[in-house]
Amino acid sequence: MAAIKKDSEPLDNLSSQEIEDIVRSNEILDQENERLIKEEEIEAQRFSKTKSTKRLLRRLRRSPLEVINRSLFFVFIGSFIFSFVSVYSINKLWFIFYVISAFSCVLYTPNRQALKELIAAWPNIEDLLKKRSLWK
Repeated sequence: MAAIKKDSEPLDNLSSQEIEDIVRSNEILDQENERLIKEEEIEAQRFSKTKSTKRLLRRLRRSPLEVINRSLFFVFIGSFIFSFVSVYSINKLWFIFYVISAFSCVLYTPNRQALKELIAAWPNIEDLLKKRSLWK
């Protein structure tokens, strides 16, 4: 191998046409690189938008049982609120009795105990609540 001179220029041996070709190809590569960077940025923006919408849609996707359960829950809450509004519109005194009655039913100790016994009577429900179910 020949020794490389420290003062030598690598482009000295090239003709002006070859240098122009190198400069032109370098400019083309730079433009291509800029185009690829812009495409990657656009793709990243589009991917982040679709990823966030997919995340939102994944949260909205539910099984039929969950849909029925939530629908019944909203019907129950709606009827409960409707009953409060109806009683309030009829008579405010009855509304106070109705509220006291509703809270006493919820807070009444034997009802809580009966609920615990009901859950204990069905072990699979207890397993579901404690996340030990065989159903996955």
